[in-house]
Amino acid sequence: MFESEESFQQKIYILKQKTNQNLIETLVQYCDQHAMEFESIAPFVTGKLKSDLQEEYEQLHFLPKTCLLYTSPSPRDLS
Repeated sequence: MFESEESFQQKIYILKQKTNQNLIETLVQYCDQHAMEFESIAPFVTGKLKSDLQEEYEQLHFLPKTCLLYTSPSPRDLS
């Protein structure tokens, strides 16, 4: 199968390029081809793959866009 996160991610990006699919479809296809549960790949979805996947989910509106605004109360909210 794969020995490390790096080898798994490399296989996913190669498959994505060959199939011209998005990452979500690529991961589902990989799991189907290898008779794996989708949850079993979670430990290998890290780093760039994780951020690319999050970006894809946001673009497809499956996740709200991340916001980096400071959300603690401002001094005027405390008075």
